[in-house]
Amino acid sequence: MKNGTLACEILERGYEGEIREGEPLSRHVSLGTGGQAALFAVARSVKDLRLLVGCLKERRVPWIILGSGNNVVFANGGFNGCVLRLGAGFARILDEGEGTLNAGAAAPLPGLVNRSAEDGLSGLECLAGIPGTVGGAVFMNAGTSSGEIAAAILEVQIFDGENTQWVPSAEMGFSYRSSGVAQGQIILGARLKLSPSSRGEVRSRIRAQNDHRAGTQPSGYPSAGCWFRNPEGESAGRLIDNAGMKGEKCGAAQVSEVHANFLINLGGATTADFLALAEKVRQAVYQRYGIDLEEEVRIVNG
Repeated sequence: MKNGTLACEILERGYEGEIREGEPLSRHVSLGTGGQAALFAVARSVKDLRLLVGCLKERRVPWIILGSGNNVVFANGGFNGCVLRLGAGFARILDEGEGTLNAGAAAPLPGLVNRSAEDGLSGLECLAGIPGTVGGAVFMNAGTSSGEIAAAILEVQIFDGENTQWVPSAEMGFSYRSSGVAQGQIILGARLKLSPSSRGEVRSRIRAQNDHRAGTQPSGYPSAGCWFRNPEGESAGRLIDNAGMKGEKCGAAQVSEVHANFLINLGGATTADFLALAEKVRQAVYQRYGIDLEEEVRIVNG
């Protein structure tokens, strides 16, 4: 792809957001690995999205949407297409009254959780300490053993490349770590219904959730969060631990000694290191339990 030509064409058509060539993706994912994106764009508005996606489709250039990159892993070779992010215009959080918050997809999830506490609204405490954006949380139905974001969602605003619509939660297809959002669709925001409570009670539950995470999950090293999905009725971390994989390394990638479902970057690890380590973990668990672990992280190749 002659990305310079395409970038100029997109700007000439009236695109008002940011667009860059050869952007290092390691700057945009929590794991700190990955090659370059041929194009990297930050859209300011739905108009920008419509123009950009339309041009990419015309040129048959692949594209993906990226939130804050906390559960995404890019290959060493990067992405020969366009990596698209939503700009600040999609980051608002509005109180619509009667316990309803309207949050843009680019809004930080911790900011939404804190806003609910300020407004004395309960229902998002289970998400305390989870990094990322609202859009990313909705896309993967983020949650903990205490609950998932889907339980609080009334409807989700979806862009299909041309039009936007609000889709009721019941029609989304939410399930464990999945929202049912189809390829080519972009989450623009979500409307959430929460329960009235006191600020003190909500903040107390948030502190308890944060304390639990701090005591059970690694800190101080880059990671992509939980690498594998929990098999039904099981804990991936427990399976990995019992398979003797805690502390296992490939290059500078290591299975965390704190939580075995976290693969951490000790410094200078590559995506290839992490993929090799994940395969060793998968094989060890399969040999011991006959369970084939599935990735929870999103791995993007090419």
